[in-house]
Amino acid sequence: MKFQKTSALALGLTLLLAGCAQGAGSPAPGSEQQTVRQAEALTTSETWAKAAESGMSAAFGILHNSSGTPIALHQVSNAQGDEIQIHEMRGTGTGMTMAQLEGDLVIEPGKDAVLAPGGNHLMFMDLQQPLVAAQTARLTLEFADGSSTEVDFPIRNFDGAKESYDEHAGH
Repeated sequence: MKFQKTSALALGLTLLLAGCAQGAGSPAPGSEQQTVRQAEALTTSETWAKAAESGMSAAFGILHNSSGTPIALHQVSNAQGDEIQIHEMRGTGTGMTMAQLEGDLVIEPGKDAVLAPGGNHLMFMDLQQPLVAAQTARLTLEFADGSSTEVDFPIRNFDGAKESYDEHAGH
């Protein structure tokens, strides 16, 4: 009987130690928390940029957050070195003006940020090269967590919303 108690105790200690060793440094099953980089959570659709010879222009589309946490678009750049700002429309009491967004463009989980003529958009402030219809503008979208992704914006002619891209129009 003494042998059975000793064997059972030894077996129990062995199993306990094996269980502790296996769990060291690894999370318990089902408790792994995946950190998704903000750029990986972004999906885009209907992207396009307005053709322009020089000066100012804009890019539009739908930015979707496919993650369960907010993502924050911090800045936009391109290989040509254009200054590209994130713009919003603001009510002035007598109308709407566009201005650079203060802070990041936050996209809530499962939601869209719609960039459209007459609404929020990405603003090219001083084109270094023309945006030619039927070509593509590749923009780098950089997020608050330091991640980034490249997005293509097909360039097209557009006369639609008649936005004023004059440098003195509230920029």
